[in-house]
Amino acid sequence: MPFVQISIPAGSLSAEQKRTMIAKVTDACVEAEGIPAVRAQTFVHINEVADGGWGIGGRTVTLALMKAALAAN
Repeated sequence: MPFVQISIPAGSLSAEQKRTMIAKVTDACVEAEGIPAVRAQTFVHINEVADGGWGIGGRTVTLALMKAALAAN
């Protein structure tokens, strides 16, 4: 049974976006497994990390920094 954990900055997704993410990740697991019955056994956990509660390369990452980085691309 698949168990998928997704970490996102707190407040970055609406309830509808979370529902969509859970549905699409579940669909991807079913497709990858090739067994339709796995849908009922697929767990998707969205973990909302407090702003500034994670980092990369030794630097704290905030939602503002992530949005700025995305806007620059």
